[in-house]
Amino acid sequence: MYQRILVAVGEEEAINDKVLGEAIAIAAPSEGTLNLLHVLLPPESGYPNPMNMTADGMHSAVNIDAFQMYIGQWQVAQKANQQALDTQANQLQQEHSVTTEWTQAVGDPGRQICQIAKDWQADLILIGRHNRSGISELWLGSVSSYVMHHAGCSVIVVQAPPHLVANS
Repeated sequence: MYQRILVAVGEEEAINDKVLGEAIAIAAPSEGTLNLLHVLLPPESGYPNPMNMTADGMHSAVNIDAFQMYIGQWQVAQKANQQALDTQANQLQQEHSVTTEWTQAVGDPGRQICQIAKDWQADLILIGRHNRSGISELWLGSVSSYVMHHAGCSVIVVQAPPHLVANS
């Protein structure tokens, strides 16, 4: 049986609920440990560039202000995600008597999931899937596909609920 289960959670609550349900069903009978993992994209993946220069070669104070505001908002979101993970882990532990930890990482989601699974010595990864295909998957990438092909342990990919598949 699986004892160390890494559960990748994202922004979509309906998918998270389904993935967590599977994780509990696997962990509870064997008294396994869950590690809820949420990966944030790094702030540089979309921030306003503070180094844009004006026509006279000076750095724009507006860009620096925008950058500082963006970083501040990113830090607030990071703390909110940490609190949400902590609340969710405590709730799972109380309601289902499953030992639950949580981890928040920053970086490329697929790579971070695989690396944290390795570092934490997970024997199973559970991850949700949006069921994107064709151009959508090519453009947006597929975290679940990356994890399936690069993880050093077993991976269970949980399909999104039908109403989300239709909207992908």
